[in-house]
Amino acid sequence: MDRPENKERLDRIYAQLLKIANGNFSYQIERSDKNDVLEALTFLVNSATEEIKDAFMHQGFVNIHDSYRHIVQMFFELDGSGRIQRTNDTVVEMLDHPIGELAGLPFTALLSPDSQKGWSKVIKVSQSHSIWEMTVSLDFATPSGLTLPTHCHIICFPKANGEKRRIIVTCFDMVQNKGVHEKRLKNNIERKLRSHKLLPKTTKKETAILHIMDVENLRTAEQYIMDNLDRPLPPIKVLALICGTNEFKFKKGFKELYGMTVFQFQKNERLRKAHILIEHSNRTISAIAKMVGFKKGNHLAREFRKRYGYSPTELRMLSK
Repeated sequence: MDRPENKERLDRIYAQLLKIANGNFSYQIERSDKNDVLEALTFLVNSATEEIKDAFMHQGFVNIHDSYRHIVQMFFELDGSGRIQRTNDTVVEMLDHPIGELAGLPFTALLSPDSQKGWSKVIKVSQSHSIWEMTVSLDFATPSGLTLPTHCHIICFPKANGEKRRIIVTCFDMVQNKGVHEKRLKNNIERKLRSHKLLPKTTKKETAILHIMDVENLRTAEQYIMDNLDRPLPPIKVLALICGTNEFKFKKGFKELYGMTVFQFQKNERLRKAHILIEHSNRTISAIAKMVGFKKGNHLAREFRKRYGYSPTELRMLSK
C-alpha cells in the first residue's frame, strides 16, 4: 500500500470522490490490470458514480429538463493535422490544463489510449474536399488520472479560398443545472415568509402524479419495449394495462419519468441498439434495421443520421 504507484491510485480515488461531492458525475477513474483491494475500490467508486448519475436522470421525482441540461462544455479549434489552435476557458476547469500550454499540442495528447485510436480513424475519414461532420464518443484523460467520457461533434472545414483546413470539436455532457437549487432555496424562503404571514398564500398547484409504485409499474413498460424493439408498439391502452394503470396516467407518467413520449423512447432505443450492432457486429445494415424494428435500411439510415449526425455506413467504416 505504501508503494508510489498505490499512492497515485489512491489520489485518483480521492479526486473522483471530490468530483462526486461537488455534484459532478461525469468523470471515471482509469482502470489498471491489477487484481487487489485498490482495484476493487476503484470499480466500486466508478459504479457508484454511474448509479448516482443514472438515479438523477431516471427517478420519478426528478424532472430531467430542469435538473440537468445538455450544454457545450469544451471547444477546440484544430489545424489540419489535429494540433490545438484555440480552446475555451471551460477546458481549464474540466481537464485541469492551463490554456497557455495547450496551443500547438496534438489533440490526441488529451485523449485516453482507446480514444486516440478512434481519433486517428476520424482524421483519416476527414481528408475530404467538402465540409464533413459527425458525432463520436471520446474519453479525455486528466492529469489527476481520471477519464472524462464525452460526446463530441466534429466539423472539418476543407482548405479553400486561401484558408487552411480546420477542424472544430465541441464536447457535450449532462451537467447539473444550478437554477434548480436556486429555485428550491427561493421556495423555502417564500414558505417561511408565508408561515409568518409576511407573504400572501399561494393558490394550490398541481403536484407530480408519480409515486414509487407508479415508477415501478412504468419500468414494466420500459422492459416490455426493450424486449420487443423489433415489433410495433401496442396501443397505449394495452401498455397502460400492462403497467396496471389507466391510459391518461400512463401517458403523463411516462413522459414525466423519461422526459419523452413512449414512441420517442422506443425510437431512441431502436437507434441506440442499431448503433451498438453496427459498431460491434458483422451483420448487414439491412438485417440490423429489421432487428430493431425498421422496415428498410434507408428508413434506419434517415433516422440514424438525424440522431447521430452521421450515417450507419460511415459508422461501419470507422469501426473496421
